[in-house]
Amino acid sequence: MRGRLMGWVALGCVLGATGCRMGESRTEPTEPAKVIGYTPTETVAVEQRETAAPQAPAQIAVATPPEQERTEQRAEPTPEPAREPTPEESRKLLEEEDRIWLSETAEAARAGNPNIAPGAATEDITIATGTVDGRVERVRKGTIEVSDGEGNIYELRIDKRSRGLRQGRQVPLRGIAEGTPVRASFDLVGAGDSLARDIVLRR
Repeated sequence: MRGRLMGWVALGCVLGATGCRMGESRTEPTEPAKVIGYTPTETVAVEQRETAAPQAPAQIAVATPPEQERTEQRAEPTPEPAREPTPEESRKLLEEEDRIWLSETAEAARAGNPNIAPGAATEDITIATGTVDGRVERVRKGTIEVSDGEGNIYELRIDKRSRGLRQGRQVPLRGIAEGTPVRASFDLVGAGDSLARDIVLRR
């Protein structure tokens, strides 16, 4: 018994000196994992690009010329209201419009009538003919006035082709009394005049 006890003591001493290493597990150092296709330098470059702060666009100030500033500040003038023409101006305007119309109509009549001489004055070209039934209002030197049933007065100019007729016989125009019923024919010429032709007395 004593000998077995001494054996256990001896065994304890051995274990105390060497340490109990049977239950320990040793961990071997391992190398860091390697990733195929991975380059550290590329990672650094990407990280730098991602972390770089975006740059704001440059702002350019454009100077406005002084003349342009004055033009913008200057108020536009208010247009003046249209002025009504005076009666005299209106009359002259109508006369001018009538003159233009008569001249153009006379030229059209010349172009459409081969009997009109090429050298005939525009003022003498007949552009229309007419007839009025009414009464003689007044006979003056160079003109005879005839009024129709509606109160319109026709001032007819007398020329060498004008004549008065009573029952087919020629009578002097100056001898026609005012108020005499007549049928008067006339020519409208390019000058704007109505030339008396046949003044037929109806009584």
